[in-house]
Amino acid sequence: MTRRRKWAAIPGLALIAVTATVLSAYSGAQAGGAGQVAPAPQATAAPAAPRDTVALRQARDTMAASGPWAYSAASTPQGRAPQQPIDFPHPQHVQSLQMNCLYCHSTANKSPDPGMPAVNTCMGCHTIIGAGLPEIQKLQKYYADSTPIPWVRVHKVPDYVQFPHMAHVNADVQCQTCHGDVQKMPRVFQYSSLNMGWCVNCHVENKVRYDCSTCHY
Repeated sequence: MTRRRKWAAIPGLALIAVTATVLSAYSGAQAGGAGQVAPAPQATAAPAAPRDTVALRQARDTMAASGPWAYSAASTPQGRAPQQPIDFPHPQHVQSLQMNCLYCHSTANKSPDPGMPAVNTCMGCHTIIGAGLPEIQKLQKYYADSTPIPWVRVHKVPDYVQFPHMAHVNADVQCQTCHGDVQKMPRVFQYSSLNMGWCVNCHVENKVRYDCSTCHY
């Protein structure tokens, strides 16, 4: 009785398999036919580029005026020597008058930034000294207008790099190590490349930490 039921079930299973195969073939044929008669998608015109807005133009012009170093991932280029609003003769002040760098750059030993002298600091000497010289007259004009001198920055490292001046100055690193012989420069220029290899080489030579977190934090 049990064997007879098993043999009776086989034709039923075969019928189900055949039916499934026919339905699958029929569905495939329908899909293929639909693919043949379906019209090809028509090409659409590319969206028009957005118009140059005032904000975009201003941003582009600002970057162009700032130079290629405006990008935060780039240092200022080696040899850069921008024209300053006042020609400050370092040789005369440093070599002839033996002025210490900290007299003008008063925060170099206590701040990440070396700082620039206030107009009042300059006028402490130049109220009398050289009062008739053209460059001193420019200084006097800034003083009379209560306006800081708009010095043009010479050296700049990327925004993701930290260079604390106070750590280097207090470790007895001489200004000339990074800035070259500023005391001999009629116009200050960027002496060093300021790239990572240059910094790392200095740290290796002086047996100072140079893991990533030393400068990138």
